[in-house]
Amino acid sequence: MQFNFVVSTNERAVRLWQSLGFAIIGTVPGAFRHRVHGPVPVYIMYRAL
Repeated sequence: MQFNFVVSTNERAVRLWQSLGFAIIGTVPGAFRHRVHGPVPVYIMYRAL
């Protein structure tokens, strides 16, 4: 199995990981401090290998 931590505001990265077969299995609210948006959630993404 493989886990990744992806910032929710990085829509391109989220789409890329999803296109590679990863699914969002959880959200951590306010886990990343974005320089414009302040605290934003991150996604925990998973794919079975």
